[in-house]
Amino acid sequence: MKQEWKLSCESYLETVAQTIAKQAGEQYFIALQGELGSGKTTFVKYLGRIWGIADVKSPSYDIMHVHRGTQRTLIHIDAYRLKGKSELFLDDVCKPPFCLVVEWPECLSLSIPFDIHLQFSIKSATERWIQAT
Repeated sequence: MKQEWKLSCESYLETVAQTIAKQAGEQYFIALQGELGSGKTTFVKYLGRIWGIADVKSPSYDIMHVHRGTQRTLIHIDAYRLKGKSELFLDDVCKPPFCLVVEWPECLSLSIPFDIHLQFSIKSATERWIQAT
């Protein structure tokens, strides 16, 4: 499945998040790749809102945040600073229904069976692209 979205404003990320949330199974793994400022964390915030999680913040300094929503648990990892470390203890927090979202998955030494990869790209000051594979 390959999809593409052209985003000319931040609110379009909500539409993308709704699309992804609809296809998410009981256990769902999402890889987010793209340069800094391309919309990865903002996408996760919209995804969280859909599942009843009001306050999703970037886990850049904490590495991982576990948010328990009204519909499922959202596990959000920013792996940028991990660079090959794998002590995440995911088995302790991955209890269905959950969605695991990993920013910078290429920095993990773990093998995670991602259901979808979203590539975020900055095309201009007002335009972003997201490609799903």
